Amino acid sequence: ADQISLLTSATVARWNAMAAEGRRVLAATQATEIRDDALADARQALREGVTADLLPQERELTGDLAAAYVAPNLAYSAGETEAAQQAAADGVESVFVTVREGETIVRAGDAVSPLALEKMTELGLTRDQTDVQAMVAYAIVAILLAILTVSGLARFRPALWHRNRSLVLFVLALVVSAVALRVSGDRQLWAYVIPTSATVMLIGLLLGGYAGAIMAALLAIVAGLVNSNSLSIAVYVYAGGLAALVTILRAERMSVFFRAGIVLAVTNVAVAVSFALLEQRDPTALAQLAGAGVLNAGLSVLLAVGSFAVLGNVFGILTVFQLLELANPSNRLLRRLLLETPGTYHHAVMVGNLAERAAETIGADPLLARVAAYYHDIGKMKNPLAFIENQAGGVNIHDQLSPETSARIISAHVKDGIDLAYEHHLPIQVIAFIPQHHGTSLMAFFHGKALREAGETAVDDEVFRYPGPKPQSREAAILMLSDGVEASVRSLETKDEPEIRLMVSRIVDARLADGQLSECELTLRDIGLIKEAFVQQLLGMYHQRIRYPDNVVPLTERRDSA
Repeated sequence: ADQISLLTSATVARWNAMAAEGRRVLAATQATEIRDDALADARQALREGVTADLLPQERELTGDLAAAYVAPNLAYSAGETEAAQQAAADGVESVFVTVREGETIVRAGDAVSPLALEKMTELGLTRDQTDVQAMVAYAIVAILLAILTVSGLARFRPALWHRNRSLVLFVLALVVSAVALRVSGDRQLWAYVIPTSATVMLIGLLLGGYAGAIMAALLAIVAGLVNSNSLSIAVYVYAGGLAALVTILRAERMSVFFRAGIVLAVTNVAVAVSFALLEQRDPTALAQLAGAGVLNAGLSVLLAVGSFAVLGNVFGILTVFQLLELANPSNRLLRRLLLETPGTYHHAVMVGNLAERAAETIGADPLLARVAAYYHDIGKMKNPLAFIENQAGGVNIHDQLSPETSARIISAHVKDGIDLAYEHHLPIQVIAFIPQHHGTSLMAFFHGKALREAGETAVDDEVFRYPGPKPQSREAAILMLSDGVEASVRSLETKDEPEIRLMVSRIVDARLADGQLSECELTLRDIGLIKEAFVQQLLGMYHQRIRYPDNVVPLTERRDSA
């Protein structure tokens, strides 16, 4: 209706303009190919081609009038088209292209030509597919590594094998590092940056050098596999891991991490540059690899420093830095021990000296032995005067008590010590020494007193034994022996070498005969070395001093008088 109204009211000039535009767009449309199955598309294209010089209603009318005259000028036959294409293809001579084994089709960074793309397509390099053979190969290697690792841990580190948290930490660290290596696989420079040495250092610090060495070997194999079986990457990861591990073991100060970073950086650069020279890389590549090696060392040290304490707490693993903190005399619990029970504190320090010397002699952990000695008698703070070293020559309360009562009071310091240790959040590994340092040994003094008082009446020996358990480690056994030897030798009137040597042998042999050392890993050779270590340490502690003449004035007094 609107278009009819427009036609009846249009002037001659406006009609001539619309007619001229209609003839123009119709001629232009008919000049193109109009297939019979695309007639609607051609008519719509015509409407869109009407000039914008006309008014909107005039453009719509012109397009509709011209579209009505659009007619197909091409008939499409799918069969004839296919036949024509086939005939044209048959007329082209075949061209055969040979791709030899090891041939480089396209280099990284180069534009991919149509011929290169066709080569890669024919060889199946452009489509995602699952390489069953590669998966089977990786599975065999993974299973073999798992079996060897488990066997090694079970054979050489049985204690680690039976600690579930330690195994979880080992597996978790391996998986996370392997995923990081896989993500960076075949990415040239990134493979040299992934800080796998941090994992090796963490495992070495928390689980021991043997576990760290295994981790270094496993990560080296994984790195080589995910980087197209690259020997250079495998050696790079293994050498860096071992260099860091050797440097970081037995660390007692944070500065050792700085030293480990330097050693790791030098090792990384040396290995990376050496293989680059063998591959005849250009100077730019050498500089990039050297930079990646230094960056790897920095990241490894930062990651190790920032996470080893956290992981140790999460997985319940005692670190050397925790032990150093506990050994600090300013520790709150040690300060209490010094102020409330000075005799016990002095005894603990002396026992610590003996235990550390003995542990060093047989290859046990000297720092752990010393720290355990410091805290083994903290339970005496609950009742200081019940123990002779805190009585300062005063009244001995046990003179008025029965032997059984005295035994209960003395043995209570074990339970009190455990409670106090938990209250002050001591590591569970240190707490374990408190009941083990006495084992199930007999309180000989009170047992003998009971026998004298009982006459012919039977005495229950179990009343006079500590609750135990017996020492479960070499360090706990050393602490038991150190504790007994220090107290016994201190009571000697004459502290010359024969007397000290005789007392040391008597105490150690008594513990051995009583079966107190039956559940630890001490050998007879270890026991002999421990005895000698005790004697030498005690001789140093109780060495004879020169007796100065009475008329000799001390140097400080001479200065004061001057």
